[in-house]
Amino acid sequence: MSGQAKDHVDFAYELDLVIKPDSTVPLLGREFNYYVGSGVPLFSIGGGYFRHALQQILVGFHARRGYFIAETPIIASSELFKLSGHMEFYRSNMFVFDIEDKEYVIKPMNCPFHLLIFLSHIARYRGKVRLPFKVFEIGRVHRYEPSGSLYGLLRVRGFTQDDAHIIAPESEALNVVFNVFEEMVQLLEGVFNLKVSSENIYVRLSVSDRSLIGREFMGTIEEWEAAERALEEAVKAIEGKYGVSRVTGVGEAAFYGPKIDVMMVVKGEATVKEWQMGTIQFDFNLPRRFRIYDVVKEVYGETGVFVIHRALLGSIERFLGGYLELSKGRLPVHLAPLQIAVIAIKTGEEPVDKDIEFKAVELKDKLVERGFRVGVKETTKTSIGGDVRHIESTVKPPILVFIGEKEVKEGVLSLSVYTKGGRVRRQVQARTVAEAVREIEGVVLEEEKRVYEISGVNPRIPADLSHVL
Repeated sequence: MSGQAKDHVDFAYELDLVIKPDSTVPLLGREFNYYVGSGVPLFSIGGGYFRHALQQILVGFHARRGYFIAETPIIASSELFKLSGHMEFYRSNMFVFDIEDKEYVIKPMNCPFHLLIFLSHIARYRGKVRLPFKVFEIGRVHRYEPSGSLYGLLRVRGFTQDDAHIIAPESEALNVVFNVFEEMVQLLEGVFNLKVSSENIYVRLSVSDRSLIGREFMGTIEEWEAAERALEEAVKAIEGKYGVSRVTGVGEAAFYGPKIDVMMVVKGEATVKEWQMGTIQFDFNLPRRFRIYDVVKEVYGETGVFVIHRALLGSIERFLGGYLELSKGRLPVHLAPLQIAVIAIKTGEEPVDKDIEFKAVELKDKLVERGFRVGVKETTKTSIGGDVRHIESTVKPPILVFIGEKEVKEGVLSLSVYTKGGRVRRQVQARTVAEAVREIEGVVLEEEKRVYEISGVNPRIPADLSHVL
C-alpha cells in the first residue's frame, strides 16, 4: 500500500477484521468472494473478537437503560411480512424461498418480530407492562442490493443492526427521541472515543410533503403533524445542547413516517465522505397493521401512541467502515482484535535471551489467563524499529510491552499506550510477572473506565494471537 491512501477495506484486512473478497483462496483456485458470495462480509478471527466484545457492551448498555433484550430468527414465514406490508412494498429487496410448499423469507428487518413480542407480553400481563416499552436486539438482516451498489463494508447484503423499537405514548415522544440521541452520544463517545461535534456529525430531519399524505405517505395529516412536531422539538434540543447542525429534507421521509438520521462526516486529505449512522424513525404503518393502536387504547386508555424504530450505530458493518477511515484503523483497547503486543528484544547472548523469552512468554500466558488478547513478537535491537513500524501499520495493538535486557535485570516494564493524542511511553516497576500483569491490567482498566461506566461491562475474550505479529 506504499504511496497509496488506505480505505476502510485495507484497514479491516490489516486488522484481520474481515477477509478481502478479492483475495485468492490458496490451492482452491478462486477468490473468497466466489465461495462466500457478493455483499456478504466474512468476518475473520479479529472480526469475531471485535463483534463479540461490542455485543457484550451493547447488551449491557441497553439493559441498564430499561430495554428488554431479544433475539429473533433469521428466517420466518412470509405471512409475518405480509401482515407487516413488506411483501407488498419491499419484496424486490427481500430473499424469498419455499420450504415444503410454504413460502419463507430471510428477514430484511427486525421490527415485525419486536411488535409480536410486545403483543405477546400484553396478552400475558396486560396493564402490568409499562410504557414506553423498549425492546433491543443485535439483529442480523439480509436485503437484496444490486451488485453494482455493493461497496466493502459500507454497502452489503447481509448486515447487523443495533436495533430497538419503542412503543411510547404521544405525550412522551419528545423525551424518548431526545433520550435516544443522548444514548447515541454516550455510545459514540464512551465506546468509540468519537466526540460528537459539528466537525464530524450532523442531523438530517426527513419530513413529509404534506400534499402527498394519503398517497405517497401513509397516515393522516394529524399523525404526521404530531410526529414531525415531536422530532422538530427534539432536533432543536439536540442543536442547543451539542451544537450540531441540521438539514431538513421535505418529502424525504419514509412512506411510513418522519425520521432523523445522524450523519458521519469523514474528511480525508482531498475528499469528504458522508455515511449514515444511527436513525430514529416514527412509523404509522406497523401499529395499524399489528393493531397496536387498538390494544394500547383497550389496555391503557391511550389514544395517541407512537412506534419508534431506532438504531444508535445503524448497520454495524457500515459504521465500522466509516469509523476505520475516521480513526485510520485505530480501535480502542476494548474492541481491538489484538490488545497487547509483548515485544521480546533479544541481545544475541544465550543466557540473557532465555530469560527475556521466558518472561515474555510467561507474561503473555498470564495475560491471556486474565482474559486479554495478546501476542509475543521476538526481535533484536537492530530490527526492532522495522518490526514496530510493521506492527503499528497493520494490527495496531493499543498497548506495546517491551521486554529486553534492561527490563529483565532491573525489574521494570517499558510500556507504550496509544491514546487519542498518540503513543505515551512509560516505565513501571514490575519485578515479577504477577506485578507486570497487575500493572498492564491497570492500564487497560483505565482505558476502559468510560465503557464500564455506561455499560457495566469490561469485555474479556482471551486469545493468544502471536501468529499475527
